[in-house]
Amino acid sequence: MNEDTFKEKYSFSLNLRNIYILLSSIVVIFFLLMFLLISYTPIKHLIPGYGDIENNTYILKLNRYIDNLETQMKTQEQYNKSLRKIILGNDTSAMVNSEAKAKIDQEIPDTKNLKKNQVINISKERFDGLQFITPLSGKINKMIEVKSGHYGVDIAGVKDSPIKAAMRGVVIFSDWSTETGNTIIIQHPNGMISVYKHNSSLFKEIGDFVEGGEVIGVIGNTGTLTDGPHLHFELWKNGLPLDPLDFIDIQDK
Repeated sequence: MNEDTFKEKYSFSLNLRNIYILLSSIVVIFFLLMFLLISYTPIKHLIPGYGDIENNTYILKLNRYIDNLETQMKTQEQYNKSLRKIILGNDTSAMVNSEAKAKIDQEIPDTKNLKKNQVINISKERFDGLQFITPLSGKINKMIEVKSGHYGVDIAGVKDSPIKAAMRGVVIFSDWSTETGNTIIIQHPNGMISVYKHNSSLFKEIGDFVEGGEVIGVIGNTGTLTDGPHLHFELWKNGLPLDPLDFIDIQDK
């Protein structure tokens, strides 16, 4: 009723029919809202027996994802061990065993009766056409000796000679080491890694992309494991050391 005129505004009658319609409407709206919540929200995963197939599929995907993560972690751990071995150099605990050495020999073709240019061509074919560039031309003072922990070659060069990247790649280490001085390590395609030690200065930082032949440092005599200006150069593939002379023609001066 209107409070001022006391006239009737509207009226309704409460009976069983009206109550039934009201309750039915509430029930229908409630179940509609529940259906929408269950269909379009994660609540359905909390209802026993509903969406078991989806839950199982989701769990299977999670298990596969976890398995992939575990595999990646193991691979990364092995990679880190290999990288530490490369950086430490003469660490006897990181020396390559006979089984690994046999695997190296299988990857590198027999080059005893071939000329140097033939060796380079065959090596490139065996490693998917990778093109190597001489990091420094000079006199080789020491060859690779895997058993003694000398995983590369020592190249003597002229003072202030530039050190070049053997191949395109990404710098994964560029820092000072007590034993190897200014050291730079480059990750190349196909699991190849090149290492350059004892530099007087470095021109690249971690994360830098370099092209083959690009200057990355200057020859030096830094670190405790050196007795004169030279470049200690190493080549690695999948954590195994390779003889750089089987891939790169280093001209003696």
